[in-house]
Amino acid sequence: MSALFYDQTLEQEINSIKKLLEKKNDSNIIIPDYILKNIKYDLYEWQEEAFKNLLIYNSEYRKENTPTHLMFNMATGSGKTLLMASLILYYYKQGYKHFLFFVNQNNIVDKTKNNFLDYTHKKYLFNKNIIIDDKQIEIKEVDIFSDNPNSIEIKFTSIQKLHNNIREIKENINTLEDFNKIGSYCDNSKGIVMLADEGHHFNSLTKKISNDLFYGDFELAEKTSQELIEAAWEYTVVNLLLQKEKFQYKNNNVLLEFTATVPENSNVLEKYKDKIIYKFPLLNFMRKGYTKEINLVSTQQNKKERIIFALLFNWYRHKLAIRNQIANFKPVILFRSKTIEESKSDYIFFIDMINKLNKNDFKFIDDFNNKINVNATKNYYDDITTKTEILIRFINEKKIDYQEIIDFIKTNFEDKNIIITNSGTNKNKNKEVTDTEIDTLLNNLEDKNNIIRGIFTVNRLTEGWDVLNLFDIVRLPEGQNTGGSNKKTAKATVEEAQLIGRGVRYYPFKYNDKNIYKRKFDDDLAHELRMLEELNYYTYDKDSRYITDLKNELKKTGLIDSNKEKREFYIKDNIKSTSFYKNTKIFYNKRKENPNRIKHSFEDATKECSSFQYTIPSRNVNESEIEKNYDNKLETSYYKDSRKISCHIKDYPKNIFYKAFHNKANKDNSLFSFTKLKKEVAIKSIKDLLSDNFLGKCKIEFISKDVNKFEDISNEHKLKALSIFLDKLFAIVENSIVESVGTEFSEKNTASFEKLFGGKKEKLVNSESNQELVKNEDWFMLNDFTATSEEKSLFEFIKYQIGSLKNKYDEVYLLKNEEVYKIYSFKDGKGFEPDYLLFLKEKDKELYFQVFIEAKGKHLIEHDKYKNEFLDEINNRYDDQIFSLQNEYYKLIALPLYNNDCDETPFETFNNFKEEFDKRFN
Repeated sequence: MSALFYDQTLEQEINSIKKLLEKKNDSNIIIPDYILKNIKYDLYEWQEEAFKNLLIYNSEYRKENTPTHLMFNMATGSGKTLLMASLILYYYKQGYKHFLFFVNQNNIVDKTKNNFLDYTHKKYLFNKNIIIDDKQIEIKEVDIFSDNPNSIEIKFTSIQKLHNNIREIKENINTLEDFNKIGSYCDNSKGIVMLADEGHHFNSLTKKISNDLFYGDFELAEKTSQELIEAAWEYTVVNLLLQKEKFQYKNNNVLLEFTATVPENSNVLEKYKDKIIYKFPLLNFMRKGYTKEINLVSTQQNKKERIIFALLFNWYRHKLAIRNQIANFKPVILFRSKTIEESKSDYIFFIDMINKLNKNDFKFIDDFNNKINVNATKNYYDDITTKTEILIRFINEKKIDYQEIIDFIKTNFEDKNIIITNSGTNKNKNKEVTDTEIDTLLNNLEDKNNIIRGIFTVNRLTEGWDVLNLFDIVRLPEGQNTGGSNKKTAKATVEEAQLIGRGVRYYPFKYNDKNIYKRKFDDDLAHELRMLEELNYYTYDKDSRYITDLKNELKKTGLIDSNKEKREFYIKDNIKSTSFYKNTKIFYNKRKENPNRIKHSFEDATKECSSFQYTIPSRNVNESEIEKNYDNKLETSYYKDSRKISCHIKDYPKNIFYKAFHNKANKDNSLFSFTKLKKEVAIKSIKDLLSDNFLGKCKIEFISKDVNKFEDISNEHKLKALSIFLDKLFAIVENSIVESVGTEFSEKNTASFEKLFGGKKEKLVNSESNQELVKNEDWFMLNDFTATSEEKSLFEFIKYQIGSLKNKYDEVYLLKNEEVYKIYSFKDGKGFEPDYLLFLKEKDKELYFQVFIEAKGKHLIEHDKYKNEFLDEINNRYDDQIFSLQNEYYKLIALPLYNNDCDETPFETFNNFKEEFDKRFN
């Protein structure tokens, strides 16, 4: 690799190259289709950036016959495993067939196997059929790598087992010599790709580097110290496997490390300066909105009260999910103890407490405010008082008897619903051990058949645990963690921060048009469903020292954003007093159910399926071979002498048509349900489907070597062909249904400023205030201002234009829409909250302009193209229309998406925004 620029990291240098390549639209930074089409999920923007960095590295830096060692330093929950899956496909295409996955814990090994191998598993990451270069690729788990594999071979192991096994000489184990031969003189594979998860464990040797020479070429025994174990791991992975230390063969091996944390050690940081190819810290991940937020509940409640408090919030979240039709929602509580023995006794205490639970146990809630250390403040992370008031208000308003809550707790937290992360057969008092059954339950807590609601643990789950529905962590010890100093945080506190890091993974749920995988209520903290976006951490903390230490550790790891706080946004008082505010109307539209939601989709689908081919197997051909060719056009030599027999659906035997149709209609939620079809496509009977308006003109084309006419085709094949045709037809219909549409803007759909924007909006924002920026601007309507860089650039653009606007118009006001005002696409009802509304009034006329403005970063322009299309359609519909309200007249204008290219002059914009703005207003 070429030398890095002075004081630049590898990632910084790659980012510089990336900017140059993006301007040239260079193909070196385009993720290949064979990857995107073979993974089960779309890549997030940060996963795409990480992958592009690798592509640039391989094109600009990598030298043939030299090993590659890189690290992806990415936050827990940000999708490192999906990135691994993508990289497996990439390196396979480059000629690699042998992949080695290793990590420090066996439970992580087992979990990752499901991600890569079991297509029936909920968290499987590939498509069921992986196709590269028109060839189906198989991913095989192996214990021993073969010499000439045709597909992808993956060996899964723990690093300790790998370290010991390569030193053994026995059957069914790859020795170090076996590993070093791969890619050396075996032409079928270019080398080994090693995927090292939790890579921060492979740095003990680097941490201790001085003038002493360390040799890790020995087997690890049970009593070997952890420090020596990890030093030996690093030696094995880097020196022996990656660099083939004792061999002189050509070497194209690859080591890709993945970790959320890189040790803050000067030697380690220097080691990874030219290896960290992409950095996506937890703070960035949280700011993107893809995690829960944290509430630190620091109280003087005793252990029993803290447990009941968490159970109460568990019940409340359950009720919120039911009220909002969020299916299969099962919030989980984790109870953390100091030692294994304490965990066992805490578990017994809990079960006994649940059995004896009664209404008197909830009396402490009335005295809650007297037992909490913090009051409602601007610091979002301490504000449990407000949330408790909301919970208690809910109980009182709904007149809920505490017996209902007790019944819920007793049902959901009985013995069978609780896990303790320590096997009953474990004799090691210092280490928690779980069996396969418990590991399976822990790694699938979100599954609808998983009954676990409570977990008792010490530190078994601080690493490698993927959980989405953990909402409460209760720290049961009442003392301060020991072992720290003024300069160093206690180890137990660090572990608690790690555990919280597992719990902040977001639980996806559907709400309106919002992204199901992302927080939805940062801009509306009063919304009741905000409770489903928060993780509560409960602790006893009499003197606040512990919670201070924990906060500091959480800030270091990015779990707490020290710049974030709650702020209120509202219309300035001086603007509320103006006649413009009091009298001007705002136009909006609504979303309604699409009356033609299936009809148009049905019509389009029948055109696409107007001719469908079905191959009747020959007596000399295996039927499975034919089925493989359904999607082909039967142009192979095998079918050249076959006959084609066509039949329109309207001419099909009625008994066969009705049988095929009813078979489909009997399935749950089927579109074939006559009740649904009668409503959606206005038919009076099933017979109507056979008319030319629906299915009648569609035809099935039978391909056969043995049959000459339609009458000779067996009823079995007629039924099967029609069933496949209907499946295809209705799959197209389902995929193209437009559930809703946006209504027209009209005089009926208007509201006052007071109705839409008169209240106060509490938001979670970066504490860097922009109040001074807008305080003295009489044309800006809000008291405060928070914005993305793109929105801020747009604000500056409007500010630059204010003088000329005020010369032309009597009134000029700009409103930042803090997710209050929403409009809906005419085409599909998709919701859209424009960033700004500009209001203008013509001089000496009662003509008002309502202008829709949306700012969009360059990386999101393509993704949000539908917004630009909607804005354009608003102009097309209303450009020549003036709305009349009493003696006032209104005109709607929508400007193209605003984008400011920061590399260019300040007001040079894409999408003709400036040109359109000048044409309209200057």
